[in-house]
Amino acid sequence: MNYLVHFLMSGDDEELRLGNLLGDLVKGGVQRYRFPGVTDRMRTGIQLHRTIDSFSDRHPAVGRSKRLLAPRYGRLAGVIVDVFYDHVLARTWPCHSAQPLPDFTREVYGSFERHLTRLPTAIHPLARAMRRGDWLGGYAHIAGIDGALRGMAQRAPVAAGIGTAAEELVAHQAEFEAHFEEFLPDLRAACDDFLATRPPG
Repeated sequence: MNYLVHFLMSGDDEELRLGNLLGDLVKGGVQRYRFPGVTDRMRTGIQLHRTIDSFSDRHPAVGRSKRLLAPRYGRLAGVIVDVFYDHVLARTWPCHSAQPLPDFTREVYGSFERHLTRLPTAIHPLARAMRRGDWLGGYAHIAGIDGALRGMAQRAPVAAGIGTAAEELVAHQAEFEAHFEEFLPDLRAACDDFLATRPPG
């Protein structure tokens, strides 16, 4: 659910961005995934998405963030941490990218608009909602995070309990920021290593 982190790791490569968007939709073997318009570089983006997810699951700083939330939210802690880390990234964006966040988000949304016909229809509502509500820019504000969590709670019964989680972000902001700043350089290195083994776009 940490869309902003995923798209930052895609750099300015549109095909990687599109693949990252598809990451939660595509199940099973990526190389066997077929859809008109899906390229090998997009498949690399799907694999990059999985690399980010699996690396995050194992990172000790992410584990400490989850433990802050686990007493109240149990196994939903990981989903909440993903959203909180997008908040920290959006708040501290100039430390991580020379491109202003509004310019970056416009580029990402533009990628979706230009290439929507190349993507499965199942992903269209997500891409449109993300742009319409400016999810990526909205993550910089507590209100945006609160809205994202409440929306997830309404859409997915299994996640019904996370609608109140923004309270924990307010209570433990400094801890989540410290954990994220420890995590992000390691994630960048892991993504760079992964992409170095794949053909360039």
